Amino acid sequence: MIKRLPLLSSFFIAACLSGAAETLPVPTPQQLAWQRHEFIAFAHFGMNTFTDREWGDGKEDPRRFNPTDFDARQWATVLQESGVRLLILTAKHHDGFCLWPSKFTEHCVKNSPWRDGKGDVVREVVEALREKQIRVGLYLSPWDRNQPTYGDSPKYNEYFRNQLRELLTNYGPIDEVWFDGACGEGPNGKRQEYDWPACYALVRELQPGALIAICGPDIRWVGNESGVARENESSVVQRDGRPVWHPAECDVSIRPGWFYHRSDDTKVKSMATLADIYFKSVGRNSVLLLNIPPDRRGRIADADAARLKEFGAYVNKLYATDSVRDATLKASSHADPSGHERNLTDGKLDTSWSPAGDQTTGSVEFDIGQARTFNVARIQEDISKGERVQAYHVEILDGGQWRTISSGQVIGHKQLRRFPAVTARQVRLVIDKASAPPAIAEFGLHFNPLAPAGSGALTAHRPATASDVHPSGTQFGSDKAVDDDPETRWATSDQTKQAWLEVELSQPSTISRLVIQELDPRLTQYQLQYRLDTNEEWRVAYAGTRAGTRFTTTFPAVQARFVRLNILDATQAPTIWEFQVFAK
Repeated sequence: MIKRLPLLSSFFIAACLSGAAETLPVPTPQQLAWQRHEFIAFAHFGMNTFTDREWGDGKEDPRRFNPTDFDARQWATVLQESGVRLLILTAKHHDGFCLWPSKFTEHCVKNSPWRDGKGDVVREVVEALREKQIRVGLYLSPWDRNQPTYGDSPKYNEYFRNQLRELLTNYGPIDEVWFDGACGEGPNGKRQEYDWPACYALVRELQPGALIAICGPDIRWVGNESGVARENESSVVQRDGRPVWHPAECDVSIRPGWFYHRSDDTKVKSMATLADIYFKSVGRNSVLLLNIPPDRRGRIADADAARLKEFGAYVNKLYATDSVRDATLKASSHADPSGHERNLTDGKLDTSWSPAGDQTTGSVEFDIGQARTFNVARIQEDISKGERVQAYHVEILDGGQWRTISSGQVIGHKQLRRFPAVTARQVRLVIDKASAPPAIAEFGLHFNPLAPAGSGALTAHRPATASDVHPSGTQFGSDKAVDDDPETRWATSDQTKQAWLEVELSQPSTISRLVIQELDPRLTQYQLQYRLDTNEEWRVAYAGTRAGTRFTTTFPAVQARFVRLNILDATQAPTIWEFQVFAK
């Protein structure tokens, strides 16, 4: 798994973007095209694939890299059939091993037995992707545990730029350049200081059409590795006191780890889990970056390929039926002629409905013609004009009265609003507030039996922080205990006996049930704490002396906005698959 900067905050922006050019709060043409991809992929492939590790130490023998049946065209075919629009390849991970024959290191494919030392994974992948009209992204890890100059900041920065130049000049157009904030100490004991402005300038010089992601000015990390965006995730953030367009990318792996491990062959994410992730990433105005790690053959593993194709079919099926496609539309008003409400169902993202004049509120009513059943509302702005809507709701005519079935604040490129299935003939989209006349590109109503998914826990996919995380990295991060995935876990450092995990709920809620799933029974004394406000002292809702692999209990109902699992003692370092709190 990839090590990130610790927080997505003003600190993150300052650390990564110092010196980066300011932009207006509308997307560049490249950002606009990228957001419309919606679903892209990652391929973690390299030395770790063959050492069965997640993070290498840079001491590996290059001869260990030896795919037995490498086939980049198989990757491209599977991705194309699944609807993936762009693939990011790990050209170099933290171990420093390069998947291209770099002139600046011996720790690369030229010293492996694969293709008799004459192979170039980057080139074969790039060529295969282009054959299938899939766009290309490259990840170059700034942390390099093999490079002796690492920690000598000026020398290593020159080395890193030399490698970046190789990748950006020898492989044609690159659409996304992916940097994370991984950083450590070099052999000299000094922490490396990256020269990000120089890296950005080099990308702009050599690949002016490329977007710079994560530790970069064009695309930001959503803040977790569970593939989940916030409920009102905006593409506009504050930088140096000004709003800028900086859309979110949601990364998650189809397996528990980022690299292929044979032991994970039976742990590929279920369709229900992937569907839930889709709604909480693409359906929350973000781009889903799904990692598909090739195996030791050099192919996408059979189980992964099958699930990926199934997922692509699921997405196609979701949109295949739209209850308002042939509906009769009536707007409160519309801007003539370009802002007519009929644009809402024309399937085009560059046409939109806008109310007349300078109005910032309005509504459109859809008469479907007959009662239809649906459980998903799709709403899309024409984001080439920016994000304008600040509050909206969707309602149905039920027994002669309008009843709200979903509401929100941000729309952006796409919102997929889920709700219990309803049957109605008349539906209304209401824009309650906007910063400028709204420009709504599309509206749709869909049904899919997998749409309402998840455990129902109030802690599921909520922001989580922990007092301690295992040094193996974010694969054991706090978010893993609240991701509704029983195959991922929050783990603490080996000698830890006391720790806490804190979760912010979406709103003040009445809670009365607790579920804890440990790796094995370790907790011997713990508390479920709660509070309504950060200024309040923590109070105890429940205290226990054991949990285990599947522990559940109830307690007297309390009102909470923040909950914390406060571990006071354990037989070994606490490791939690899931921490769940439920409503009364």
